[in-house]
Amino acid sequence: MISTIHPSASLRFRLAASLLMATSLFSASAHTSEAIAISWASTDPIGIPAFMAIERPKPTVEIPYGSEAAQTIDLFVPDQNGPFPVVVLIHGGCWSAKTAGREQLRHLGADLAKRGIAVWSIGYRRADEAGGGYPGTYQDVATAIDLLREEAPRYRLDLSHTVLVGHSAGGHLALWAAGRDRLSDTSRLHVAKPFVPQRVVALAGVGNLKTFSPLIPEICGQGILENLVAASTTDPDAFADTSPSVLGASDARVVMISGVLDRLVPPYVAHDYAISVRSHLKVELVNVEGAGHFDLVTTGRRGWEIALANIESALAW
Repeated sequence: MISTIHPSASLRFRLAASLLMATSLFSASAHTSEAIAISWASTDPIGIPAFMAIERPKPTVEIPYGSEAAQTIDLFVPDQNGPFPVVVLIHGGCWSAKTAGREQLRHLGADLAKRGIAVWSIGYRRADEAGGGYPGTYQDVATAIDLLREEAPRYRLDLSHTVLVGHSAGGHLALWAAGRDRLSDTSRLHVAKPFVPQRVVALAGVGNLKTFSPLIPEICGQGILENLVAASTTDPDAFADTSPSVLGASDARVVMISGVLDRLVPPYVAHDYAISVRSHLKVELVNVEGAGHFDLVTTGRRGWEIALANIESALAW
């Protein structure tokens, strides 16, 4: 059990170091796949009104990949010569069209572009809109990611340095995208030779869709969960090609970042995923004390600073 406390600055570092050492020893002895780091925030979690009030710059270009408005990519290109490392950014919002789409993370696209990182921010049809859900939502994400190979030369994108970054429901889709090459040939989501980045940073991401599924109707509304899977949720195979915990990922580096005060996707959700894939995948867990759900995607907040550091580390890997 990990308890969250509020120690002095010097004690915080000693406790964090001790926790990391203890976790490393436990990991070595129990063959688990987790490493847990605790970071401290100094302000209260940001709320929805403040998050909605953030200025969101326009992207460099909007690239449609389908006939629906949601089937569009926001591309942010740095004002430099390139080639540029790439963040594939996938927004959250409960898999629901009742929330904002890719527009909600435009401020992150602009922030990353200023740092010399191109951002491929994916819009997709959600579970409660025409054509979305299973299989459409997943097919949209797959199509948008695979389009990178065609567009990379035009925009000077370096696909050898690409990281998938998703927030909340988008974290689920980012983790899923990292396992697309493991899909069964019989799945409706299977495509030949997909582009699968091997680095993932999930921000309050949902990795084990099955264990999180009881909460989805309460948080996101009725019908969302049922539309996200291929069969009845009581079917043993319902999550076979939609839950990252079942798919896993081939030789991927995965970081799960959680806000300790996140009431929507608490840190145990990341822990559930790490446990479910520990036999074949190493997952690093990072918990940001004092941070809520939206601190991880708000510039100037400690949560985003931690996320950014992990994104830059993943791109350098």
